[in-house]
Amino acid sequence: MNAIKLTWEDKAVNAAAVLIALVLLIVAAYPLYYVLINSLNDGADAASGNIYFYPRKFSLENYSMVFMQNYLITGLGMSVARTVVGTAAAVLVTAMAAYALTKENLRFRKLYLAMAIVTMYFSGGLIPLYFVLNELHLLNNFLVYVLPSLFTFFHCLLFMAFFRELPKELYESAYIDGANDLYIFFKLVIPLSMPVVATISLFVGVNHWNDYFVPSFFISRESLQTLPVILIRLLSLSEAQQQIQQYLGNHQSKVTMESLRYATLFVSILPITLLYPFVQRFFVKGMLVGSIKA
Repeated sequence: MNAIKLTWEDKAVNAAAVLIALVLLIVAAYPLYYVLINSLNDGADAASGNIYFYPRKFSLENYSMVFMQNYLITGLGMSVARTVVGTAAAVLVTAMAAYALTKENLRFRKLYLAMAIVTMYFSGGLIPLYFVLNELHLLNNFLVYVLPSLFTFFHCLLFMAFFRELPKELYESAYIDGANDLYIFFKLVIPLSMPVVATISLFVGVNHWNDYFVPSFFISRESLQTLPVILIRLLSLSEAQQQIQQYLGNHQSKVTMESLRYATLFVSILPITLLYPFVQRFFVKGMLVGSIKA
C-alpha cells in the first residue's frame, strides 16, 4: 500500500498537536517529579531550596522515616485493604446488577432503572447518610468503606452497554446446554468482559485509594484511618507544628517536616501510578463499549 502523502498543513497540525501534548505532559508530570526529587534529597539540604531537576544531596532517610512510623504503616495497610476489598465487591455487585438489568424479561426492570437513574442526580445528603450508617452500626467499622459504595449506576450503564455487545447466540447455546444464569455470568460473561471489568476496577480503585471523605466523617478510630487522612494531617501546618517532635523524635536527624511530607505524598501516589500501565490496554476498549442506553 502506498503511504498517504501529508501536505504541509497536515504536518503543521501534527507538529502543533505534538507540541501541545508535550507541554501538557510536562505540566502534568513535573509536579510529581518535583515531589520525587525532593523526597530523595537530604531534608536539611532541601530546605535551602533551588532543587528543580535532580536531587542535590541524595538520601533515603526520608523514606526510612516514613516506614518507621507505625501510624503511616497502619494507614497504608488500611488503604490497601480498603481498595482491594472495596473494588472487588463493588465490581462484582455492579456487574451482577448490570447483567440482570440487560434481561428484557426481568420483572419490574423499568422500575429498577428509574430508581437507579434518580440516584445519579439526587442524594440524601451528609446528615441523613450519617444517621443511616449509625443505625446500621457502620460507624467506626471497616464495612463503611465497602457497603455504601457497592453500586454506582454510571458503572452499571457501562457494564450493560458491554454485555449487550456480546453475541446473543452465546447465551442461547449455553441455555440449550443446560447452563443457568450464574454459570453463564461467571464462566462466560465475565471472562469475555475483562476490558470493561478492568476499566471499572480502575475507576473504583482510584476512588477508594484517594477518598478521604468517609474516614474523615465516619471513622474516628486511628486503626481504621486510611493514608489520605494521614497525609492531610501531615500537610496541615498547624498539625505539623504540634506533632513534629512525635514524628521526628529528639534524635539528630536531617529529615525535615517538609521532606517527610514529600516522601509520604510519593508513597501514596506510587501504587496507583504503577497499576495504571497494566490496565491501560483495557482502558480504551472498556470506555468505547458502544452507546450507553438502558
